[in-house]
Amino acid sequence: MEQDTQVRRPERTRPRRWEERHVHDRWRWRRAIRSDPRKYRVYRIVVGVVGGLLVLLGLSTGWLPGPGGIPLTLLGLAVLASEFQWAHRLLQRARVQVWRFGDWSARQPRWLRWLGGVAAFVAVAATLTWLLLLWLGVPGWLPDSAASLLGMLPGVG
Repeated sequence: MEQDTQVRRPERTRPRRWEERHVHDRWRWRRAIRSDPRKYRVYRIVVGVVGGLLVLLGLSTGWLPGPGGIPLTLLGLAVLASEFQWAHRLLQRARVQVWRFGDWSARQPRWLRWLGGVAAFVAVAATLTWLLLLWLGVPGWLPDSAASLLGMLPGVG
């Protein structure tokens, strides 16, 4: 019969001093809110409004390149998913789609990924230039032909 050569330590029944100071219940505040029906109703309304605003902000900035549309929409969906089951299911579907897209893009040839990166860079640079022209207007030092071309952009002319 083989003997156990490992030394067995007695299980701790009491946490160490540093554990007592640093362990806290992350969701205690949430349980306290859920225990009171009125607070819980207000909490769900606030979560719905904040999450909905983030989703709307993400959708409204989705046409702009850069971090805006998709991250804000997913953040709003994550806020909504913390309280609403339908949003949780939708967020899970979105995660699966993001992983599928990542796998698909990794299978593409290097030149195509490079081309996509260049296209994204050009789109971001063009949008930032357009926003700068909206804000500052067409510079006076540009030749008339360039100024007239830029004047054809929406909102710049």
